[in-house]
Amino acid sequence: MKTFRKFHTLVSVFLAFSFVYTLSSQSFYLPGLAPFSTAMLGLDKRVFLKVEQKRKVSALIEEQRVKSKIWKVISKYQTGLEMKALKQIPQWIYQESKKYGYDPLLLTAMIVTESSFNNWAQSHKGALGLMQIKLRTGHALASEIATAWAGKPTLFDPASNIALGAFYLNKLVKRFKDMNVALEAYNHGPSRISRYLRKGQLPEDYSDKVFQVYDLIRSKTI
Repeated sequence: MKTFRKFHTLVSVFLAFSFVYTLSSQSFYLPGLAPFSTAMLGLDKRVFLKVEQKRKVSALIEEQRVKSKIWKVISKYQTGLEMKALKQIPQWIYQESKKYGYDPLLLTAMIVTESSFNNWAQSHKGALGLMQIKLRTGHALASEIATAWAGKPTLFDPASNIALGAFYLNKLVKRFKDMNVALEAYNHGPSRISRYLRKGQLPEDYSDKVFQVYDLIRSKTI
């Protein structure tokens, strides 16, 4: 009986390793590695690919959710844009925000605060477009990111305006190391904010407005 059990155990082990060897040799055999190790590597690879696929799907779902929220915000305003350009704004906001690593809804809140999404907005100080950029500032920014510059038409082009505005905000964040200060610098100008900071002061009206709108967007009340 003991001899039979030993024989049965040896046969079971042999069949198990034969199965693994067959599996690995058909799909996952790698020269220099034992068949069992190769099969495990193949299994790990399949698991990794499934996890990566799920991650990409989740990221895509989240991107569409954010763009949908941006679109709902835009739909509340008179933009002055044709539908073809209008529908691309969520994508432009999303890609430019992600390029610099901040929430697209924050950039959306800035545009609401700056222009209420009126593409043709002009301030009494000469700021133009969705993110209210002055000609001199826009020209300088365009040269930094190698964007074609045509004066006012560039700032009235929504894609260019958003790209320049997002880059400018990121530039200010890098300079002042603080989003609140960067937002105030965006509104008042970096030189003026630097003078305030040297005096131990900082205006907060603009950044407060942006963050209030930001909170409303995130809470779905705007």
